[in-house]
Amino acid sequence: MLRYWQKNMSSSQEVEEIKVRINVDELLRDYLKLQPAGTGTYKAACPFHNEKTPSLMVSPQRGSWHCFGCGAGGDIFEFLMKIENLSFPEALKILADRAGVILTRQNPQAHDRKNRLYDLCELTARYWHKVLLESPRAESARSYLAGRGVSEEVIEDFNVGHAIDDWSNLFDFLIKRGFKAEEIFAAGFVVKKDRGNGYYDRFRNRVMFPIVDHNGRTCGFTGRTLNPEEPAKYVNTPQTDIYNKSAIVFGLYRAKSEIRKLDTVVVVEGQMDAITCHQFGFKNTVASSGTALTREQIQLLKRFTNNIYFALDADSAGQKASERGSELIKSVENDSRLVEGTDRYGKRSQFIDPALSLNLNLKIISIPNGKDPDECIKNNPDDWRQAISEALPIMEYFWRMFSASQDLNDPQIKKNVAKLLSEKIAQLDDPIEKDYWIKEIANRLAVGEEALRELVSRVVGSLKAPVRPQEAAVTAQPQKTINDPDLLKFRTILAIIWRFPELLSKLSQELLPDYLNEGLAQKLYKSLILFYTTHNELFALGARGREETNIFSAFTDWLKTQAVSDGAEQFLEQSYLLAQKDFASLDAREAKNEIETILKLLKSNYLSSMISRLNNELRQAEKIGDKIALEKISISLSELIRQKSEL
Repeated sequence: MLRYWQKNMSSSQEVEEIKVRINVDELLRDYLKLQPAGTGTYKAACPFHNEKTPSLMVSPQRGSWHCFGCGAGGDIFEFLMKIENLSFPEALKILADRAGVILTRQNPQAHDRKNRLYDLCELTARYWHKVLLESPRAESARSYLAGRGVSEEVIEDFNVGHAIDDWSNLFDFLIKRGFKAEEIFAAGFVVKKDRGNGYYDRFRNRVMFPIVDHNGRTCGFTGRTLNPEEPAKYVNTPQTDIYNKSAIVFGLYRAKSEIRKLDTVVVVEGQMDAITCHQFGFKNTVASSGTALTREQIQLLKRFTNNIYFALDADSAGQKASERGSELIKSVENDSRLVEGTDRYGKRSQFIDPALSLNLNLKIISIPNGKDPDECIKNNPDDWRQAISEALPIMEYFWRMFSASQDLNDPQIKKNVAKLLSEKIAQLDDPIEKDYWIKEIANRLAVGEEALRELVSRVVGSLKAPVRPQEAAVTAQPQKTINDPDLLKFRTILAIIWRFPELLSKLSQELLPDYLNEGLAQKLYKSLILFYTTHNELFALGARGREETNIFSAFTDWLKTQAVSDGAEQFLEQSYLLAQKDFASLDAREAKNEIETILKLLKSNYLSSMISRLNNELRQAEKIGDKIALEKISISLSELIRQKSEL
């Protein structure tokens, strides 16, 4: 599929140029935490299936990646397409822009629907930004931003703009620039008139904040009204083909490098809060845009760090904790049933709960001296810095919220507090963390640990729900995995050979091609032996010389001149990554023992299959009374049985 799109959507030269300019490890670092693994390779936890031990290997030298857990793998295009659910043209455009490669067929007619919408959003962002900076009709917007203390640098960085107070200003501009009314409507910029035909601008008399996805593409907008009488303070782009509010985190594109650097992300509620944080140097900050965080958004943040700090406004996380705790206790008293995934405390629950089950280090920042981060930072940035350093672990926050000002000697209150906390503990994914908090909360409440453990178990059962359709679809997608035992063994042999080429001499003498029952393995092995016999000078080099030559590269380059089976290149790439993953620290003696063990297994399997075949032939010869055949088969059978017994 990838090669098809390369031929039809852009020249292969452009694709190769992009791959040269963007290292595979550079791209994957935007999504994964890469750890060194062997010489010049990296490993990471695979984002395409659940795993705790990293099984995804990355080779910058080869420009490839492969997961030995689920079988996914490929180059930068295949990674971006898979993780972002993109078509090849979409991935091509993103990576071309990132690499600074101009695509020869990049014109409006050749773009697909989504790319047209991205172009439309980008043009609109530039237009509104220019209006804000230069138009006399944007004076109120400039005054508002100045009053909020927003610097010119931040206005430029976030591409802040202004939609003037006009019913068709943007619509008319975009029509003149060659976009169709249907496209402008599809992007969410206009609303259909109730009467008659035509459209009017959705955003009017508002300061406009572009919403940029984590790949740097403008996909929507938030508009803050300048009219104090306007009931809708903020208006957002509606759901479109390119803007899914549940999957985009405001400010992430500009924050992600700092998030990786500090290994922490701070999540605030408002977009102005995030902008102020960036202006004052707290650049690992993103915003939930004042709405509940979704599981998709949390998983997106998890690509960059496991440490997520939620900043809750002072009126909801600080001084009113006692009042809120009392309300929660009363709600439990009025309803003795355990909550089955419902929301006991409104927005606070929606803001935090989606992250509980994702095995993250979660903390809560309680904001002092101000109702939100924007005000707190402008009062004194050091107060905000201290608030971050004093952030509470998530379960400690819940304990303080639920137990604040409560009489824990009252059996009913104690029971209700235990129920509320058990709901939170039940959602924790890590068994060690869950066990710790069961013991800790049982001790603080002076209740039996087993009683609380039973309560948590009941909640766990009640929270179990069917897999959502979109999750089921992802889970059900078949991956190309290697299941043939011979192929798996041969891949391991190759991985060791790339590390210890001197073992190929032993292998060529002891491993017969017939021992490999799988077709691809047999063909590649024959090619490897041919390469070995015709390139003896490479294998005669010392260890240092072989390292400089790189046997794997030499063999794969030579193989391009031979007729090989489909899938050979991908299989060899996997063997190379496996060498870095599992055999980087292997010494020569261990490598030799590993090869001998695999050889013994392959030979044993081969002998077993031959013995089984000869037994069948023996029975057939007995049936027809062929004495000559019986004698020949018996001799061969005895020899095979002898060989197997000596293994």
